[in-house]
Amino acid sequence: MNLLHNPIFLLLLVIVLGELLGKARLWNLSLGSSSIIFVALAFGHFGHTLPGEVQTIGLAMFIYAVGLQAGPGFLSSFRNHGLVMALLVCVMTAVGIAVTYACCRLFGFDAGIGAGLLAGAMTSTPSLAAAVELLGHDQAPAAYGVTYGFGIIGVALAIRLLPAILRRDIAREEEKLARELAEINPPITFQHIEVSNPNLFGKRVVDIFLKSIAPVTITRLLRKDASEPVLVGAETVLEEGDRLRVVGRPADLEKVQLYIGRPVEGEIAFDRVLVKKDIVVSKREFAGATLGFFNFREVFNVQVARITRNGVDLPADANTRMHLGDVLHAVGDERSLRNIARIVGNDLKATYDISLLPILLGLLLGILLGQITLPLPVIGSFSLGTTGGALLAGLLLGARYQTGRLIWEIPTTGNRLIRDLGLALFMAAVGTSAGTTFVATLQSYGLPLLFSGVLVTLLPVAVGAAVGLWLLRIRLLRLLGVLVGGMTSASGLEAAGSLSATPYAQSAYATVYPVALISKIIAVKVLFLLL
Repeated sequence: MNLLHNPIFLLLLVIVLGELLGKARLWNLSLGSSSIIFVALAFGHFGHTLPGEVQTIGLAMFIYAVGLQAGPGFLSSFRNHGLVMALLVCVMTAVGIAVTYACCRLFGFDAGIGAGLLAGAMTSTPSLAAAVELLGHDQAPAAYGVTYGFGIIGVALAIRLLPAILRRDIAREEEKLARELAEINPPITFQHIEVSNPNLFGKRVVDIFLKSIAPVTITRLLRKDASEPVLVGAETVLEEGDRLRVVGRPADLEKVQLYIGRPVEGEIAFDRVLVKKDIVVSKREFAGATLGFFNFREVFNVQVARITRNGVDLPADANTRMHLGDVLHAVGDERSLRNIARIVGNDLKATYDISLLPILLGLLLGILLGQITLPLPVIGSFSLGTTGGALLAGLLLGARYQTGRLIWEIPTTGNRLIRDLGLALFMAAVGTSAGTTFVATLQSYGLPLLFSGVLVTLLPVAVGAAVGLWLLRIRLLRLLGVLVGGMTSASGLEAAGSLSATPYAQSAYATVYPVALISKIIAVKVLFLLL
């Protein structure tokens, strides 16, 4: 029995050999997981291929995980940077059309070869489907097979080399983006303010309508002649000379300072009876519940000053919904804090538990969305396909976070595992498939087709990098995501992720991918009209 005829054995062998090859370093460079496709091409050339379903499920897993991670920040990202990034994707597509058209005229390629060249070199399978539907041409898939291999490899290599070519330090770029995001979403801090506004004397905290001015929280109060502070609740009465500890963002603290009184120095510290404690929300049944639901201040005499979620501080508003893994920064009696910790879980390990049902339902939804066909003017019928459907499902469910008892969000480690496994399955399957026709098609159409594929892959990336950096002023880490999103390149996204552990590239990829998907389908139709 030939084990290479066993698809499971072949799949595992290709991935293992690819991972081993990816760990080899030359001049401090390595291919990483992208090397799987090199091994797959070799096996495919000798007639050992994997079922197409492996490619479909692998790509769906990879793209769904990307969408799920980017979902919570997708809309805000598009509002802040999306239009500029979408414009850059259109520029890259236009460059791809221009280069493909020039190569067709120079080397005498017909419309079928040109469409396959554009789809393969820019790694867009939906474009190939559009080309076959439009032209009914057998040459488009062949040209696609020749150029697609370098399309995957070339984008990944270009992304890995781009920071070195531009002489940009990734750590410094991460710091720049962190500062930029800190300006947009400043960290929560505190300020001590003395009550000097006569309109507030003798009034309860609930009656001064502080939330209408800014989203801040009064956590402690030190009376004028007292030695120990007290926790502040809705019924706490303010008096002249009271010193308050107010928690919020710097700009909001300035607003309430004008309303309450002047800032004061010194610490408002509790005695040994009251303590501070960080409590992790780890019970799934409380994910999605609001802070107001628990009424910690009135029931437990505990004040929640702020919430930390994925490294970002959030105001502890009564309407703030808790997510699994949130850290509650609370102050109160030690026994009360222990009770709250028991209620919400406070078990960090439990936040890493992964439920298969939401993942499988999300993938199923993505595949169903990909099957929907929409009639559009000018470009005709359009469907997202498996890739676009999985991305859309990931974005929607990631932004939704929770439906009933189902929590769609996956812990970072689990998300990374699904992404890496999906990418490995995809590259192994597509590599063996392309390997069967790679040499034969190359012999038929010669080096001009391969050379054209290199140009159509690299020139849009080069022009996109130049326009994005120096004309549109897009930060490098976001630009990497835009470039691989504009090329609809899963392997390129993996390469961008290997350069930086931050989510900037993934968010940019998810933002521009729908634009890139549609623009590539239109590009095939434009190219057909030109030829």
